[in-house]
Amino acid sequence: MDSNVLNHDIVTEILLHLPLTSVMRLRSVCKSWRNNIDSQAFRKWHIQQHAGGGGDDTLLVQFSFQQGGVLELSMFSRLNGKLYSKFLPASQDILDYHLKRRFDTKKAARHAQIAGPANGLICIYYKDSRAPVAVCNPSLGHTSILPTCSPEPNPSSMPFEPNHHMTVCRNVGIWFDKVAQDYVVVQLLSCIRIGSQNGFHLHASLYSKATNSWRGLTVGGSNIIGHGLYVNIPIDSSCKNSSFSHWLAFDTEANHVILSFDFRNEGFRILNIPNLEFLNRYGKMKIFAEGDDSFLVFNSGEWEAHKWFNIFWLRIEEDRLQLKLMQSVEPFDGYVIPKALYESGCVVLQYEHVHLILYNYYDEECVGCFEMKRDMVKIFEYGGSFVLP
Repeated sequence: MDSNVLNHDIVTEILLHLPLTSVMRLRSVCKSWRNNIDSQAFRKWHIQQHAGGGGDDTLLVQFSFQQGGVLELSMFSRLNGKLYSKFLPASQDILDYHLKRRFDTKKAARHAQIAGPANGLICIYYKDSRAPVAVCNPSLGHTSILPTCSPEPNPSSMPFEPNHHMTVCRNVGIWFDKVAQDYVVVQLLSCIRIGSQNGFHLHASLYSKATNSWRGLTVGGSNIIGHGLYVNIPIDSSCKNSSFSHWLAFDTEANHVILSFDFRNEGFRILNIPNLEFLNRYGKMKIFAEGDDSFLVFNSGEWEAHKWFNIFWLRIEEDRLQLKLMQSVEPFDGYVIPKALYESGCVVLQYEHVHLILYNYYDEECVGCFEMKRDMVKIFEYGGSFVLP
C-alpha cells in the first residue's frame, strides 16, 4: 500500500473529527491539506460527522444589525477567551427592506429576529411578514434569501371575507435534516379577523432547500393550524439541531401555552402552562427548551433592593406540563436577566447592562464573564459547519 495514500487517509480521518474552527485554521498547513479540506467529498463527510451540532470549540455569539442591514456577529470562544467581531454584507433584499421601513415607528417591524442555529445555519427574519427571510452560515460568511412566500393564506379556504383578514405577526423555525442533508424552515403567521376580539388564528408554511419552494401545512384539511391562537415569543433550545421548534403563545382565554412543531412528523402540539402568569407578572421570565419534552424557566427580579433569581423545571407529566422549582439562587450583586443556555448546565446572564456572565446553575458558580454589545439582538451558542445556505 502506498504510504502517501495511507497518510492522506489518516489525516482526513483526524480532520473529520475536528470542529470547523480548527479545520479552517489547518487549511494553511500545506497545499494538500487545503485541497483536501476544500473538496466537496470532505465537506460532505464533515457535515454528516457534525450534524448534531456543538463541538469542543463552540462559540457564544452576540448578534446585531447595524444601520443599512449589515449583520454583525460578535463571537466569544471559551477555548481561547477571545471576543471578536465579524461583519456579513447585507443582501440587496435586506437593504431594500431597511430603506423602506426606516421611518416605521413600530420597532418590532424593523428589528431582525434569529431562529436556530441548526447545524451551523441561522435563519434571519422579521416579525413583519412582508420582509425577506434569510438563511445564513456565519462561519462561512454566506447568506441566502429564501423565495417569497405569500404572507396571506389562500383566500378561497378562509371562513370569512379575505379583505377582513390581516397578518399580525410572523415567527420562524429552522431544522437541518441529517438524513436528507437538507434544511427546512417553518413559517408561522398569526392572523386576525378585523373587528373581532377573539379572531386570532394561525397559518403555517414549510420551506425545503431541496425543492427551493414553500408549501402550506394543513390540519384536518384546513389551512388554519390553530383557532384562537396567537404566537408571541420564540423559545430557544439548548438541544443541538433538535427536530422541534417551540414558541410561547396565547389561547382564546389569554392563557400562556407552548406551541411545538415537530419537523419530522410535520405535526403541532399545544401544551398549557400552569402558574406562568404569576412568574411573568413579577420580574423577568425566560423559557428555554431543555429537550423535546422539558423546559427550563428562569425568573429574576428586583423590588425595593430585594433581588431574586429562581430556576424552574417544566416537564410533561400525564399529557400536561408541570412547573416545579429547581433551585433558588443566592442573589448576585446586581440585577441579572437570563439571555441564553450555553452547554450543559450553564446559562448566560446579562449583568448591569454591560456584562455577560456564564453561570453554571448545577454547581452554582460563575465560570466566565465578558463584555456585552449594547446593540445586541440575540445571544446563542454556535458550532460552525460547511453547510451552504
